[in-house]
Amino acid sequence: MAHNISRRNLLKTGAAAAAGASAFSFGGLFNYGQVFAQSEGDDPQTILNLADTAETFACTHYYNALMNADALGLDANEVRDLKTFLDAELKHKQFLEANGAMALATEFYVPENLFTDRQLFVNTSDTAETLFIAAYLAATRRFAELGESLLAATTAQVMGVEAEHQALLRQMGGLVPSNRVLKQALFYNVSEVAGPFQPFLEGADGFVGPAPFPGVDAINTLVGDQGVLSAVPFIQLTNGMGTMMMTPEAAAMSGACTVSGTNTNIRSAPSTDASTSGALTAGQSMAVTGQTVDASGYTWYQIEGGWVRSDVVTVNGDCMSVPTVNS
Repeated sequence: MAHNISRRNLLKTGAAAAAGASAFSFGGLFNYGQVFAQSEGDDPQTILNLADTAETFACTHYYNALMNADALGLDANEVRDLKTFLDAELKHKQFLEANGAMALATEFYVPENLFTDRQLFVNTSDTAETLFIAAYLAATRRFAELGESLLAATTAQVMGVEAEHQALLRQMGGLVPSNRVLKQALFYNVSEVAGPFQPFLEGADGFVGPAPFPGVDAINTLVGDQGVLSAVPFIQLTNGMGTMMMTPEAAAMSGACTVSGTNTNIRSAPSTDASTSGALTAGQSMAVTGQTVDASGYTWYQIEGGWVRSDVVTVNGDCMSVPTVNS
């Protein structure tokens, strides 16, 4: 790789590219414009590190929003949606790190009252998603320029999910969910996002913090069985690490199908809307007697006492041969 980019160099790079972006106030974030400095292109390691930093911020952001759900006036559907956001961002982060990425920051500053003022939360989240979507678009452009077509397609996959998040956030704030014919191409290179993102890294007038990344265990506990479906990324490394965090569990193994978990909800029916009838505790393994797929495409396993969702348990044995049952 040509170079690694430190947090400090990230800020310098973005500020130089954005002609005064280092002076951005929070209000200025809502008036960002195209940078398109077209400086020397980012190398793949830089892009991975910047993406990991963005995903770390997103995890921290949505975790704290969920922890303040009552103060933000979130209803049950909005809590469910934010849990899927949080789970997706964590899976993106883990995938990036499985492929050598390193977050340049693990704690972030945020506008005061961000998690008590609903409209401020929506506006800030909308801004952050706009910046990150534009950065992933720049990453897609750069990977294509480097001849890395599978990497380009993978960043496009991630960008598509971030765009879904933005649409739901805008709807939460009473805004038109999708108000543009194309997503904004704000940056030519990914590192140019540093200027407008600087207040979240360094603080600014009206910002408080820093708030730390909550950790994988805390996120998984908060999300529970209300996360997102796994999917296969375009890029697959020969050692398998490139798909380990976003692909379905390998099911074709020898032996009877069993599942285990760590305080994983057992539901009375194959739905997160169903009541809990128990939990799989650490070290406990249970036989799977049936399986079904719900309306959203999630696979559920039937065990003694109820149902568990396949993507939140550890699966062992030959689960492909488990019979499908009507729930």
